Amino acid sequence: MTEKSSYDIKLRRTGGVGQNTNWQWEIHDSAGKVVKSGTAVGPEHKAFTTARIAKEKLEASSK
Repeated sequence: MTEKSSYDIKLRRTGGVGQNTNWQWEIHDSAGKVVKSGTAVGPEHKAFTTARIAKEKLEASSK
């Protein structure tokens, strides 16, 4: 059974192409406030994975 998370991940491409693509990621709480943000370089799926790991750490620390 899955739980509904109170955090949302937003990704935004800030430049680059291919393996050098720059991504800005933000984790928002249920009120829309930015809780954590960061950057990643590489394909979109790797940037999303970086943000997902940060989100999981936030969820674990809030329990």
